[in-house]
Amino acid sequence: MGELSLHVSNGKIFVWNAEDAATLREEHRIVGKLIGCLPRAPRQNVYLGLPLELLPEETSLLLDKGVAKLVDDSKSLQKPYPEQVQELERFRQIRYEQQIELCREARKKELYRNFNRVKEGKIAKHRKQLEEHQKAGETIDDSDLENVDVDIETIPSHGIPRLEKKHAMVQLFTETPWVDHSDASQPVPWTYPQTELEQLRCRVFTDLWEKGHFLTSGSKFGGDFLVYPGDPARFHSFYIARCLPHREQFTALDVVAMGRLGAHVRKTMLLCSLGDNNQIHYTSLQWSGMS
Repeated sequence: MGELSLHVSNGKIFVWNAEDAATLREEHRIVGKLIGCLPRAPRQNVYLGLPLELLPEETSLLLDKGVAKLVDDSKSLQKPYPEQVQELERFRQIRYEQQIELCREARKKELYRNFNRVKEGKIAKHRKQLEEHQKAGETIDDSDLENVDVDIETIPSHGIPRLEKKHAMVQLFTETPWVDHSDASQPVPWTYPQTELEQLRCRVFTDLWEKGHFLTSGSKFGGDFLVYPGDPARFHSFYIARCLPHREQFTALDVVAMGRLGAHVRKTMLLCSLGDNNQIHYTSLQWSGMS
């Protein structure tokens, strides 16, 4: 399998291809963060979809391992050719015709599920017709009213409106199908990390990743990364990793605050620094609960 495409847009890194996003998670333990709304549920933010935004540390790791390549996303915003517009219209027409059949099948299933109600409706209609005949002075026999015949096989042929094109769902591409990035001749520069803290974050991320952990952003818990023993979809994080320069000074109150923060969310605070021997050092803080 070739290199995965990481799209650069306004200094941020995105993955638009669903297969690439799945490969990153399943084969490379790179989780990222979904930030796109779901087409069928756009007014909620509990469940999100593509694109997948990557941390700069995740991006640097993938580039160093040769797993992915950067793609300039500005090439994806060019005006399409007339042939591409025609191809898109043909694609949408095919999807529309497929939706017609899917809509009919869904309507059939609904009618089958509500067969008893359909039969009751026909009986009610037949009763109303009998009452109208009675009012007109006609002599009728209503003894077989409850035996109105409703053939279940004929139900699907009635009450199934044709799906209008304006009501059909329109498929939105998560990745442009018109641009081929495989022959990109101009490499996209990647300058992260630059500062000492950024270098430390990359070193810590890579070290924990190579130890077999999954990592995500830890900003919502007051850290740099959340460290998981397995896929975050199945496990809670064990550690809140916070990257600190080796000789940075902080007070006892800072230590207490970090320890209590970890205890409050039932995680261990992991202080990460780069020692004089150029090795990563880890210090864990756990609140004992003693007053």
